[in-house]
Amino acid sequence: LLAATTTIFLLSLAGIPLTAGFLSKFYMLKAALATGKNLWLVIFAVLMAAVSAYYYFRVIQAMYFKEPGTSSLHNSAGKSGFQALLVVLAILILILGVYPEFLIGWMYHL
Repeated sequence: LLAATTTIFLLSLAGIPLTAGFLSKFYMLKAALATGKNLWLVIFAVLMAAVSAYYYFRVIQAMYFKEPGTSSLHNSAGKSGFQALLVVLAILILILGVYPEFLIGWMYHL
């Protein structure tokens, strides 16, 4: 469960589509391109997103394809409250990635 939810969190940080992280990067780059200035900033942001995705995928690869070591995370991962929080946050990331209109509509009414 810890590896699965961490994978969802890392994919969102990488900006993979169908996650909330993709939408944040998409709207940020869309706004930067709409100004017509600072194209170098958009190019730099895309390159840095690719570099970060590489490192996130290395962590995911290590979680699933390497032998587990000893860690203090195993103790906290067994608590049901912690597991419930991880699952709720992972589901929220996926829901906002698939159906962002809920959050976007709410933000426009603020």
